[in-house]
Amino acid sequence: MTRLQYIIKSFIHYFKANLLVALGVAISAMVLTGSLIIGDSVRHSLKQATFYRLGETTHLVSVVERYFRQEMADEIEAANPEIKATPVLLLEGMAVADGGELRANKVQVVGVSPDFEEISKTNIYSELQNNEIAISQNLAERLQKTEGDNILVRIKKASLIPMNAPFVSAEETSVALRATIKKVVSKEELGRFSLKNSQTAPYNIFVSIERLNRLMEFEGKANQLLVVSNQETKQLAQAVKNCLTPEDAGLSLKTIEASSEIEISTDRVFLEEKVSATLKQLPDADMILTYFVNSIEKSAIQKVTNQSPSISINLYQSSAIPYSFVSSLRSSALADNEIILNKWAADDLGARPGDSITLNYFEIGPLRKLVNQQATFVLKEIVSMDSDLADPTRVPHLPGLSDAGHCREWEAGVPIDLDAIREKDEKYWDDYKGTPKAYISTSKALEIWSNRFGNYTAVRFPAASFDEVKYKQIFAQEISPADLGMVIEPIREQGVQAAQNGTDFSGLFIGLSFFILVASIILTALLFQLNLENRSAQVGLLAAIGFQEKQVRSFYLLEGFVVSLLGGLLGLVISVFYTRLVFKILNSLWFDIVRTNVLEIKILPATLIVGLIISLVVSVLAIFVSVKRFQNRKAVELQKQIEAKSSRTKQVIYNYILLLSLVLAIGLFVLQQFAEQLNPGMFFLSGGLMLMGLLLLFRKVLERMELRKSSEIKMGKLAQINLSRNKSRSLTVVILFALGTFLVVSTGSNKLDLFANAQEKSSGTGGFLYFAETTMPVLFDINDTEKRADEGIYEDFNVVQLRKLEGDDASCLNLNRIVQPAVLGVDADDLKGRYSFAARLKELGETEPWQLLDAEFDDGTIPAIADQTVIQWGLGMKVGDILLYQNEIGDTLRLKLIAGTTPSIFQGFVIISNKYFLKNYPSSSGSNVFLVDGKTEDEAAIGEELQSVFRDYGWEMESSAKRLVEFYSITNTYLSIFLALGTLGLILGTIGLAVILARTILERRREIAVMQAVGFQRKSIFKMLVSEYFILLVAGVFVGFITAVVATLPAFLSANSDASFSTVATVVALILINGVIWIMGLSWISLQKKVLTTGLQVE
Repeated sequence: MTRLQYIIKSFIHYFKANLLVALGVAISAMVLTGSLIIGDSVRHSLKQATFYRLGETTHLVSVVERYFRQEMADEIEAANPEIKATPVLLLEGMAVADGGELRANKVQVVGVSPDFEEISKTNIYSELQNNEIAISQNLAERLQKTEGDNILVRIKKASLIPMNAPFVSAEETSVALRATIKKVVSKEELGRFSLKNSQTAPYNIFVSIERLNRLMEFEGKANQLLVVSNQETKQLAQAVKNCLTPEDAGLSLKTIEASSEIEISTDRVFLEEKVSATLKQLPDADMILTYFVNSIEKSAIQKVTNQSPSISINLYQSSAIPYSFVSSLRSSALADNEIILNKWAADDLGARPGDSITLNYFEIGPLRKLVNQQATFVLKEIVSMDSDLADPTRVPHLPGLSDAGHCREWEAGVPIDLDAIREKDEKYWDDYKGTPKAYISTSKALEIWSNRFGNYTAVRFPAASFDEVKYKQIFAQEISPADLGMVIEPIREQGVQAAQNGTDFSGLFIGLSFFILVASIILTALLFQLNLENRSAQVGLLAAIGFQEKQVRSFYLLEGFVVSLLGGLLGLVISVFYTRLVFKILNSLWFDIVRTNVLEIKILPATLIVGLIISLVVSVLAIFVSVKRFQNRKAVELQKQIEAKSSRTKQVIYNYILLLSLVLAIGLFVLQQFAEQLNPGMFFLSGGLMLMGLLLLFRKVLERMELRKSSEIKMGKLAQINLSRNKSRSLTVVILFALGTFLVVSTGSNKLDLFANAQEKSSGTGGFLYFAETTMPVLFDINDTEKRADEGIYEDFNVVQLRKLEGDDASCLNLNRIVQPAVLGVDADDLKGRYSFAARLKELGETEPWQLLDAEFDDGTIPAIADQTVIQWGLGMKVGDILLYQNEIGDTLRLKLIAGTTPSIFQGFVIISNKYFLKNYPSSSGSNVFLVDGKTEDEAAIGEELQSVFRDYGWEMESSAKRLVEFYSITNTYLSIFLALGTLGLILGTIGLAVILARTILERRREIAVMQAVGFQRKSIFKMLVSEYFILLVAGVFVGFITAVVATLPAFLSANSDASFSTVATVVALILINGVIWIMGLSWISLQKKVLTTGLQVE
């Protein structure tokens, strides 16, 4: 008989036994391959989500709080035929239906042109007329509307002037559009359009870009350029630069006829420093800065600094002119302490050259916080109202102020005391409009009025010498797209990378299914070992008649390989159904961890091959170990089916490991009792070492049982002797149940209840009642008493207002790998003493990280803080790493992560100081993120008031504790999955117990038959059998439970612990009951008459 014939006949003869082994392999192959398929499918789905949200877009040109010409897209295409560019005006808004009963905040309002067809590959969007809109499927479901229905869309008012710039009215922060839904667009029709890396679909409203421009009182403006091109980003940046014009920077030229000058001004009111520095290079540049002051006064009067802005005017004496424009003159004409008045102002004040003149003005800070300031000058000269200086065009265009018909119509963005305005002031406005009444030196004007938005309001040149061609050349040479805040990025490539490098679901599910894998591998090895033991006499015979060790090994390894291959192939088939089941649960019970409905199963041949190979390798290794063990036994031992004893060397090694593991486990546990702060890692290590030690101790007990001699014949003694007959089997059962119980208990104990202790300042809520975001920015200080009265806010609470730079969501709710998360700007003092930190730079020492947000580092980096979960998992970084951003003028910002908080409501954001935020993003208007602090007993009333007052801002608020729980629900969901799969692994362990029990009873049927024949009662034998395996079952569960409690003691003791004792107890009880049922059932079967008769016949 050839080797192959022997293997085939052997395989067929032991088909049932081999089938059980194949099933064990199939389970491990199913879990392993299924996990790999899940990972491939999630990556594929995230990649598809990228394509759904971008359409054909490959690159993006974007600006924040700025706008450029739509025509730039056509110019780029004309100069570069290989580039297709589509302008988009992208704004935020909210949608309201049924009189406000249904609403959606944080809606993307997308102004699209007919060119959008290049991106969407559909003509739906080019058909939108006037008040017609297309909306995304999810928004239609949210508002319960369909095609032909009407809704109200409230859109954030876009402005060419930064909303927080000095003297800009904040009265109108949104505009309304009553629109008809023409089309509900699906994901295939670009209904999921988004420029952010996220698998979650945004609410979208699409409207004609022309209509949206008219609503914003714009003409031909866009803020996003969607590009389809195969070119590199650098080439695209050059193409954009070549088409950039002064108009894209908001600059405009006009001729001042009265003075024969050309003026360059900006629709942003203040010229940015880079732009003004470029314009200074032109010959004969006259830099002008004009400012609105509260009063011009002659004599010294009561100081008003730090007084309330609303009462400052009431303190003025009669020799004061209220509310006037003051402009600058070349510094060569005036010293910094000198001032010029026009005749009207001088006459009104009764001022003469040499008199002291004081200007009172507002310094406008963040959130329109006003600080009264004064500057005093010596009157140098009085100019007539006919002079060239009496020029109303020196005043920049300030909507609501410079173009007002009367003084009482002013909308200045600052408090105006109308009672202080006299009839003569009204007449001056009628006659001269905003003509400046005073002039100071340009250098002094810069010193006192320069701000984060810019430094000059205009530049003038003699018309005769001005060269417009030279002006455009210098602009083209000196100003880059980045200088104007333009960010040019390969958004498609970034999206694909974010998807590919996102959450590793393959590794995640392999980890979550760890015990199933372990249990199935142990079960495979156990089944094959039992198969070999059943054939041990045959193995011994082969060795006895002269077959070499390698030959015998090859027989069984080849047979094992065939069995493993069949099991692996079966596992591949089952893995597809396993994946479908997991995806079905992910889209329902486990939806928290995916937050999307676009998951699609993707089966790659390479993944199936890898899964099969790994399964084969693992199973064959398990089989090899079983074969090797048998080959180490003597032929006579194999023929008599006697278990080999461990060598003395092995016993010594086991004893040392046993002693060392228990000593270390106890030592670590005791040391932690004296530590200032409990270290979960040390406890888990202690529990793991104790688990190893107790399992080795049980092995030692079995050895002692085997050595113990007794002449007594008692059922308890017989049970102990029987347990030690086959120590490896007994120990296998204990290991399976110990590991399973350890994982189930440790998993259940790590669940947290984050509602507990939520009002503590050190908790993840920071002690705040609410976390809120708005669609429209809030431009004022909510804590200001007067503003509260104006808005109708009466409850007692404080609000921390944070500025927000839009970015990708880096929280655990996003499966993509994020590079640039959203940034929050905060006053560091507002967060001192709040939250706890999981990690910080060593050089910080004991210094609270919040105190260092304002610090200036030598390397130029900006200190930043984030949730440690965001740092580690969302960004794949660590404390000390650097995040890169681009500010409004194109400079690269390096944010250094100096600390990471414990799980907090800031998950998804990076936090920096307002000092750095406003310096680098001056156009940021108001606040969009809010933390509400108040008394717990007033929580409901505070919430109702805020929802009512800020309803039209798109106020979206949730309890801080609830927000924290939502984030942590991801972790708890993972723990639930781990618990569910761990329980499944325990069930496999129970099957292992049943297999061992059935095999042992089969081997002992002769023994049992003889015992009954010589007088032992069936009841006593039944008790003996049950007690034997019940001891193993209880020992395994006990060892696992005790060590798990030690390992997770900090979690049990945590104030936020939500250890599910009932769930853990229920699972453990079910395992015990399940095991007992198997033990009692198989023991009862073994005592049936037919089985015993067969046993006696064999004996």
